[in-house]
Amino acid sequence: MLTENKHVSVLFADVCDSTALLQHSDPEEARNYLGKALNQLAEAVETYGGTVSQLLGDGLVALFGAPLAQEDRALRACLAALKMQRATVPGHDVQGVASPTLRIGINSGEVLVGVVGQYDWSHYGADGKTIHLASRLEKMAPPGGILVSAATQRLVAQQIETRSVGTRQIRGLDEPIELHEVVVETESSAAAPLTRKQRWAPLVGREDSLRILAGDLEVVRKGGMRTIGLCGDAGIGKSRLVADWTAALASEGMDVCVSQARGYASTRAYSAAADLIASLVGLVQMNVTDVRQSARQALIEGWPAEGAEHLAAASDLLGLAAPDQAWLALNPVQRRRRIGEALLWLVRRRARSGPFVLVLEDVFLADRESRRLFEALLPKLQELPVLVCVSYRPDFEHQWRQAPWFVERMIEPLHDGQMLRLARALLGDDPSVLGVMNELVARADGNPFFLEQLVITLIDDGSLEGTPGAYRLQRPLGELRVPGSIAAVIGARTDRLPEAAKSALEAAAVLGDPITRDLIATMQAVDIARAEELLALCVASGLLSCPEQTSLSLEPQAFAFRHALVRDVVLGVLTRSRLKALHRQAFLALHAQPGAADADAAPVLAHHSFKGEEWEQAAKFAIKSMARAISHSANQEALQLFEKGIQAARRVDGAPTAQALELALRLEAIGAMMALGQIDDIFSNMERAEAIAVQLNDQRARAAVSTETAVFLWMRGRFEQGLRYASQGLEAARLAQRRHMTMAAHQTRLMHLHALGRYAEAAVEGNVLLSEYGPELSAHYVQPGWAAIPIINLYAFHASTLWRLGDSEAGSAFCAKAYEILSNIDHPYSRLLVDTVQSQMWIENDELDRAERMMRVDLQQCLTHNVPTMLSVCMGVLGSALARNGKAAEAVPMLERGFADRIYEAAGPYGRTFMRVSLGVAYRKLRRLDDAIAVGRKAVEQAAEEYGHQTEALYELAETLRHAGDQAGAEAHFKRVALAAERLGMPHYQRRAAAALADWRKDGHAA
Repeated sequence: MLTENKHVSVLFADVCDSTALLQHSDPEEARNYLGKALNQLAEAVETYGGTVSQLLGDGLVALFGAPLAQEDRALRACLAALKMQRATVPGHDVQGVASPTLRIGINSGEVLVGVVGQYDWSHYGADGKTIHLASRLEKMAPPGGILVSAATQRLVAQQIETRSVGTRQIRGLDEPIELHEVVVETESSAAAPLTRKQRWAPLVGREDSLRILAGDLEVVRKGGMRTIGLCGDAGIGKSRLVADWTAALASEGMDVCVSQARGYASTRAYSAAADLIASLVGLVQMNVTDVRQSARQALIEGWPAEGAEHLAAASDLLGLAAPDQAWLALNPVQRRRRIGEALLWLVRRRARSGPFVLVLEDVFLADRESRRLFEALLPKLQELPVLVCVSYRPDFEHQWRQAPWFVERMIEPLHDGQMLRLARALLGDDPSVLGVMNELVARADGNPFFLEQLVITLIDDGSLEGTPGAYRLQRPLGELRVPGSIAAVIGARTDRLPEAAKSALEAAAVLGDPITRDLIATMQAVDIARAEELLALCVASGLLSCPEQTSLSLEPQAFAFRHALVRDVVLGVLTRSRLKALHRQAFLALHAQPGAADADAAPVLAHHSFKGEEWEQAAKFAIKSMARAISHSANQEALQLFEKGIQAARRVDGAPTAQALELALRLEAIGAMMALGQIDDIFSNMERAEAIAVQLNDQRARAAVSTETAVFLWMRGRFEQGLRYASQGLEAARLAQRRHMTMAAHQTRLMHLHALGRYAEAAVEGNVLLSEYGPELSAHYVQPGWAAIPIINLYAFHASTLWRLGDSEAGSAFCAKAYEILSNIDHPYSRLLVDTVQSQMWIENDELDRAERMMRVDLQQCLTHNVPTMLSVCMGVLGSALARNGKAAEAVPMLERGFADRIYEAAGPYGRTFMRVSLGVAYRKLRRLDDAIAVGRKAVEQAAEEYGHQTEALYELAETLRHAGDQAGAEAHFKRVALAAERLGMPHYQRRAAAALADWRKDGHAA
């Protein structure tokens, strides 16, 4: 092996006080212990690609960057040192010896490397001042510490956390040396995980795919609609295929519209829909704040009169103008519907002149709201001459798979022959590169992106020279490590940038999408021209891309990362302190943008403020983001935001502010917890909220806590106690003069009175709400702490109350009012609430088919939209409809599975009672009378304070006893039904019990 000069990082590691550590061990135990310790050290070196140069008895010397050069040699050395410090010697506790404490020193610089010594003691080693300084650093390091030179710290400054220990005089050196200590307490990684993202390469091996796409287009030319799903792994060539295909279509005069979803924007509502609308109207994809006055005016003035009703939706998404009052008055569901209508109109308009190709790339990266819009849009295009092409990865779940207008096209890996063609297209035919093609193809394994990146790696490190398609090999290839080489190339590109441009790139990585000169200028505290200059340097280095302008494009352009992998690597090397500073800058920049106060902007602002440790702002935007999530029934998302918000609130300076924020978060979380049936969490949450409200002496907070506690007690079946809390909440809300809270307390009283079977009082409560709280009920959205839309909640419980009081006509009328509101609002929980009431009325009126159909759908909706609190109620009502509709054999196993899975736990006693009564009826219909009696008795017992439901359970048990021939038992239970129904004002059961007793007396007289 030749001796050569190399830039390396040298690591010295030593076990502190090994003699004292092993003083009570015999020689064999000592050797075994040190052997295990050295094995741990050597394993750490090998893990990060280093070479053990020497073993020193109770320590070792390791080289990183030799014999093979490593661009990240200092990082590897530091990570190996961290692994050493965190390792333990296996079995040391059994031997009664403490785990070793290490001292480690690392220095970086030029050394002379090669084989040192001769015969048995020769080894691969190094010499020079760099080695001697590393040895000195190890001796100066504190026990358990890692001391590094300034030369090493500069190489890892953005990757490893260090703290300065000042300058020290080193024996043998004339000048003092600046030293740093690696922070051992934090976790680090060698590089961000390699992920396969979008990539570009010459299109090879996709001729069959292009022919198939041409056949799909012919179907559209003949007047049919078709949707193609291009499915393939990351980097397999979907984007390149789409690019070549659409370019060819455009050159032939075909009308083509391409829009691409971006993962960086997936937390921003309607971001993908906004990009699609921008493409449909001829604007390049960019941040809405970049749509300048000239473009606003041009687009608004040129907007067709026939589509005037859709301008508001497009304007809102693209930021063309401030929204008018009519748009602001719409709730989120209404806005989504209007945006969907605008999208449909734009597509129809483009398709008027003939076949139209619409491409939605990487649809799996789209935000949730946009994805729902796309799912609703596609079926509505069936009568149009439109070819829709969507690309996604194999794990993407969508709703089109069984649609007759949908066909999936798998994009498979290229075989070796195709990969060789691609390698030849990239490299050329020079004899020097022919020998390396097979190795490159084998490493890439059918993935065009990997092949392209391997070639780029060889170009960047100087192994290849020339131009695309005409390269020459300048030196033999080293080891090809795809993840490491790709990360190294990207890191080298970023490091070659001027410091200011590199800082701008880091800001862009934290910001994500959109990346605009305005936001970068704000984050970097430079003017617009300077920001554009810095971003242009990143574009020239192949790290960012900027779409080509068209005649309709606007200044300034939006930038994007050339590959998402670039962003991953840039983020991966940032220290926590640097990330914190950049996230804070991103928050401040975005917060200053128009529209920052909108609910849709809240999630990204919450993210950046949390990461930037702007704790008060993070808590505030978490509250706003939670409300947005709950309004979309995204309750799990709301609770994730809740956890982060609590973390932020507890770090806010000033106890009163921190407590007020925590209280607001806890009250907001109740609606999500209720919808998910997290009863135990609700209890602990309310206990903490009540304690905070008392500490703050806040009547408004006390009113909210009392009312929410009443709701919790309702879910637990403790209705008498809950009614007292609801009344306390009502009194506190009146003292606080908060009408919304007063309305909420009245609704909670209504719910408890209904559960207790005090229907006459519940009807009074409902009438008070209807007559006195119209303005508070006019807001058709889910309010903090609610699981349902307040007006829908009122209509559902009031309808059920009136129906049980015998006025089913009035009850149906209130259900109809609820459905009228829900026709414009998509809120599953609220609809399920009304549906269960309506279905029960249908069952009583023997409209069993209608009830069955509705409840079958609702049962599935509970699962689809994750509404476990309604699952047992819906199953109970469906079981009742099935049992009475001649389908008891289907009802029984369904209900038995429900009990086995304990689905009623999310809803509390309400749902369990519905299920038990229905199961008893189903057993009776199947003549399983012993089972029916047992279940019926349990239903009566467990109904407890649900006196209205208990009356229903008593009646069904009486019927079962009658069928079983237990005349005395049946008569006794019918009498109990009659008394309870009279007391509660339930005429339906009064009549039925009276009729049963009359029949009984007639039969008895005849006998």
